Amino acid sequence: MSILKITLIGLSLSSSLLNAEFLSVQVKKTVLRDKPSFLGKSIAKLSYADQVESAATQNDWSKVKTIKGESIGWVHSSALINKTIILSSRGKLTNSSVSQSEVLMAGKGFNKEVESAYKKKNAKLDFTLVNKIERANAVSAKRLISFAKNGKLSI
Repeated sequence: MSILKITLIGLSLSSSLLNAEFLSVQVKKTVLRDKPSFLGKSIAKLSYADQVESAATQNDWSKVKTIKGESIGWVHSSALINKTIILSSRGKLTNSSVSQSEVLMAGKGFNKEVESAYKKKNAKLDFTLVNKIERANAVSAKRLISFAKNGKLSI
């Protein structure tokens, strides 16, 4: 192969890497799917801080390639962030776009304290119906696991 061909191939590869958008998984676990749908077949599992290369987008879905290049598929965009997340060997965040406390708060979700603060900021809102729905739709963990297994859902 001539030097010119090798140079052209090298330039082509480096320009595609320069234009590539790398994303990090910002949720504990997510699934890489064969189509942009939660009903798509699972291709691979991705974990928090895994990096992927963006290939395309469709509605709320991103077509991505794993960094090792072994899998290409679709991930819901809400599971991705356009920042690098680095975990140290002790499982602590280092040189990251998010702090350790932000990760801990994200894991807590919408709890009593968050709800109380939200109610204070939105005193005119009526939460009666929300509370009624929460009570009516309470499902035990045992029933939820049974539902997921019967429906062959990954949990």
